[in-house]
Amino acid sequence: MPEILESPEKYMFNAYGIWLLDNKHRFVKQIKKNVSPSAHGDKHWDSSYLLMDYLEDEKVKKGTRVLDVGCGWGPSAIYLANRGCKVTGLDLDEDVFSFLEVQSVLNSVNITKRVGAMADMKKKDLEQFDLIVGGDICFWDELVDEWFKMLKRAASAGVKRVVMGDPGRSTFLELADKCELKWPTSMLPWYSHQPKRFEGYVLDVQLNE
Repeated sequence: MPEILESPEKYMFNAYGIWLLDNKHRFVKQIKKNVSPSAHGDKHWDSSYLLMDYLEDEKVKKGTRVLDVGCGWGPSAIYLANRGCKVTGLDLDEDVFSFLEVQSVLNSVNITKRVGAMADMKKKDLEQFDLIVGGDICFWDELVDEWFKMLKRAASAGVKRVVMGDPGRSTFLELADKCELKWPTSMLPWYSHQPKRFEGYVLDVQLNE
């Protein structure tokens, strides 16, 4: 049973060893006065907790170079950085990085921030990473092919592994089917128990064993 930690401040909560801010926290409210993130960057997405829980079992070595695609407010990125990984957060919406930054400071970790899309990540860019992660990031039909193309570039660039979390959207399941035809792939029903119970799926693709 996980240790119950008392929040040091109102609207702050702990999940898998890191502190995160609720939408009602004073820092979040202040940031929202200055930036206007898109509809996809206005909160934490639950699939980040699926990733955290899965990676509690599937340990990632310290020093692993990680790309968090569609990082948003950065819970997955912060979790991995807190465990000694070298993490880059990629997002189309530069306004999300203000939220990522304040939560990074709260957890005393450093995240490299990069504004851009998956299509922007060429082979030479992907050569810098060992692991790619993403949560709630395959929600439109066109993203299936976009993700699959990036994974092929990542495989040729030497990226070892991709781990994604999702509630189980049809697009995510389609991507999993495509990956299973090309690489060793695990598609697992999973649930998180922090900060609440959330059920979904984790896709683990071994691009280079």
